[in-house]
Amino acid sequence: MKYALLLLVLVGCASEPKMTEQKLIMDKEIQAMGRNEVIDAVKQCETSGLRAITIYGKRKINGFTAETIVDVTCGPKWYY
Repeated sequence: MKYALLLLVLVGCASEPKMTEQKLIMDKEIQAMGRNEVIDAVKQCETSGLRAITIYGKRKINGFTAETIVDVTCGPKWYY
């Protein structure tokens, strides 16, 4: 009886949650930020006492993949 209950608990913990659907966004829908926009966003984060977190997207430019900044988000600073 103990082993059946233990087996039931282990099987219940091993089951994986249902995966959420993700959408692939193509290059045409993503607009890269300009240099001045990125600088302004980073300054706004720093003046608020937060750190800037950049989100990159990949685009093909002249046959090569290049990372471009798509968004800048403010996050908490980490103190060690």
